[in-house]
Formats: sequence, C-alpha cells, structure tokens
Amino acid sequence: MRSRIRLPAVARALALSAAILALPGCDDAETWAPPSYPPASYPPASYPPAAYPPPPPPASAPSPAGFSLAPAGPRGGAGMSVLAYANAQVGHPYCWGGTGPGCFDCSGLAQKAWQQVGVQLPRSADDIPRVLPPVPLAQVQPGDILWWPGHVAIYAGDGWSVEALNARSGVIRRRAPPSRGIYRPAGVM
Repeated sequence: MRSRIRLPAVARALALSAAILALPGCDDAETWAPPSYPPASYPPASYPPAAYPPPPPPASAPSPAGFSLAPAGPRGGAGMSVLAYANAQVGHPYCWGGTGPGCFDCSGLAQKAWQQVGVQLPRSADDIPRVLPPVPLAQVQPGDILWWPGHVAIYAGDGWSVEALNARSGVIRRRAPPSRGIYRPAGVM
C-alpha cells in the first residue's frame, strides 16, 4: 500500500524533471549552469571610514592635539543645548515626517534640536551632507550630526548617539554605529 502512495509522487517528479529538460536551451542537463551575475558595485566612498572616537583620556593626561569630546569655547554651548533637547525627547515615539513635539523622525529630531539654538537644518536626512560642511572624525563633538544614507542621529559624546530610530524603538540613546559622515552647521564652532 505504501508504494502505491509514493509512486504517483515519484512519477510526478520525474515528469516535471522531463518537462523542464524539454524547455528550449535545456538540451543537456550536464551543460546547464546557474546564471552568473556581475558582482555588485558601489560608488567609492568620498569620506574616511567611520569609527568610534577613542575614549577621552584620564583627567591627568593631556588631550591629544586636535581631539576633544568635551565641548570647548562658544561651540560647547550650542552643541550641549542641542544634545540636551535631544536627550529630553528620549522615549517619544517615532513617526515618519514627525517634527515634534509628540513624535519625531530622525531628521525631524535633528532639525528641531538645532532649531533650539537658532540654526535651521534641511528637513531631509539626505540633504544634510549636501548643505552642511563635514567634520573630521578627530573633531567630533556632542551635538554634531551623524549621517547614513536616509538616516541621521545626534552625537552624544563617548561613542553614543540620540536618534529617532524607527516605529518600534522611537527616540533612543544608543551606542552609535559607525557613520558614513559627520556634519555640523557652518559657523558654529
């Protein structure tokens, strides 16, 4: 009885295999090979590879030349105000196109945070690298904008960021993944 049940399935499989081999271009099963596709190519990056900044040196050690995670001079006030606003939004929900106060998307959060210090940012995440000047990794400071294609976050210092991530997570503070670029509004130094 078992062989009768299996026989139709085997017969169907053999018939299907024969039908496939009868298709044009399938003369000999041994000569068939899966199609090969060219390797994906991406445009060359015009920025240095991103990495987390090194941790700040102990208070007794001098800071390396040109690098500081601590806010300095007039820039410190603006960057820290931007960060303070962003931190206050942690826990708010994410909503596409949201600019607050009830919910945010990534660029809406960055735009609203920088608006608190009188700086108008582009509304779209992908417009930020077109409009703002880049910041070298060695000069990243709290409040700077971390950019990825289609996404931005606000640098919080010590390798952390504040961002409106997605509908599931909302506005969060997390370890910043390596970004594709870092930007700061011109004249805010």
